[in-house]
Amino acid sequence: MYLCTKAVEGSHAMQRCVRRRTASGSVMVVVMMVLVVVLFLPPHPSSSSSSSSSFSSSDSSSSLSSSSSVKFLQDSRQATVLHSANLASSLRDIPKDSCRPRHDLVFLKTHKCASSTTQRIFLRYGKQHGLTQALPHTGNYLGSPRPFKEWMLPRSLRTPDGKYNMMVVHTRLDAEALAKVIRKSAAWITIVREPVDQFESLWGYFEMEKFYKMSLEEFADLPYEKVVRWRLAKVYGIHQMFYDMGYGSAEDLTPTNMDRILTKLNSTFDLVMVAERYDESLVLLKDLMCWTADDVAYLSINFRKKKFATNKLAPETRDKLLQLSYPDAKIYEFFLKVFEKKVEAFGRARMAKELAAVQAANKKLAEKCVVNENSPLRAEKGMEWVEVVSRVTVRGDIQDCVDVVRTEHDMLNDVRERQRLWVARRWRGNLSQVVVPLR
Repeated sequence: MYLCTKAVEGSHAMQRCVRRRTASGSVMVVVMMVLVVVLFLPPHPSSSSSSSSSFSSSDSSSSLSSSSSVKFLQDSRQATVLHSANLASSLRDIPKDSCRPRHDLVFLKTHKCASSTTQRIFLRYGKQHGLTQALPHTGNYLGSPRPFKEWMLPRSLRTPDGKYNMMVVHTRLDAEALAKVIRKSAAWITIVREPVDQFESLWGYFEMEKFYKMSLEEFADLPYEKVVRWRLAKVYGIHQMFYDMGYGSAEDLTPTNMDRILTKLNSTFDLVMVAERYDESLVLLKDLMCWTADDVAYLSINFRKKKFATNKLAPETRDKLLQLSYPDAKIYEFFLKVFEKKVEAFGRARMAKELAAVQAANKKLAEKCVVNENSPLRAEKGMEWVEVVSRVTVRGDIQDCVDVVRTEHDMLNDVRERQRLWVARRWRGNLSQVVVPLR
């Protein structure tokens, strides 16, 4: 008679069979069975495979950020119940370089909040790494004035599974609809700006004085119920950030409802950048995405020329505009506090070090790309910015330099045509290797 036991050794099953001859032999078999099971039993399944993490237990050497590292280690070592001091020690032993760059994100592009510069960072990264983009058939808007819906994505740009790496064009937020087309591992990001400065910039950029046929000071004297229904192209107007985030009028908005909205937005976005603290925002972005300083290097674009700047607003005009922009004021105040907490958690000394790295990357990019506006090397195609904004003159013989500052429409047309050809060829090959014919 044979008594057989099975155990797992590595990735292969092992079978041991022992002839039962004596009573003592039976005891030995039982002892062996216990030892084998204890030594080779697979680890208890952990929650690290849940949809909130993009890693399985075999990826324990990787982390997306400090917070996700904590979550991952707590889950994957759940069966052993590590002491908190041991867990902290384990975290310190994980090198920062072990995190994996993330390729999936949603960027809600709010108007006049340094969002064009930020969008260019994402478009460049996506182009370099062959990432798919959720794009409109033409232009730079998906929806608006309607919030985003899945049907707005054209079939000619659709991926095999209908999921995309990035969504970085203008839209009005519908988080549930966006989640249907963006990969589950995506980071959700947006950016805010002090609301009066943001609206004043919007007013000047879109020359809204011509649309409203009045000065900004006269506009500030209008009642809320009038200005909220009076938007240029049904898109641009008062409390623009609130509008971009998917909301409309604030006429019946109570403080309680506003708090609920802020809570929902805070749970939606992994990072809300702050325009006035842009480089710090990029450090937090770099950390969230596990990117390099070169990945987030930038040259300022789409900023107004001095001669088109609106005169400095009187304090009473600022107060009136702030009251009209009540929802934006609450959004900015709330997320500025959240941002400050993130900076504190990141560490002031570490932030100073990372800021220096980002600024050094910016300097290197400028030295590589920026030329005198009369230089024969200057890029001309794709630089047709509207009259009210300044532009940085860069070399036209280095494509990376052109991509840093080319207009949004020109860059999107390039990315769109590349993806369209990739889809037409039935998704063969790497998207980054698709060559777009010269136009």
